[in-house]
Amino acid sequence: MRRAFRAETGPAFSERRTRLRLSHSLQLLAAGRMVSTVAARVGFVSTNGYILAFRRYSGETPGACVKGSATRTAA
Repeated sequence: MRRAFRAETGPAFSERRTRLRLSHSLQLLAAGRMVSTVAARVGFVSTNGYILAFRRYSGETPGACVKGSATRTAA
């Protein structure tokens, strides 16, 4: 029953919320905010928890993402 419901409705609310928070965090990181500040600003209890969630969804750490976007912008 749970699988059928999820197939119909898509990701769970908590997953949607996490993705929204991480999406917003990209804007803050691009604006030059520190990772610890961004983590707190988007509602993560710890910086480490934010980094782990970020890596799970994007495949890289927030710091690597910022460095990568700076490299892509400079090229």
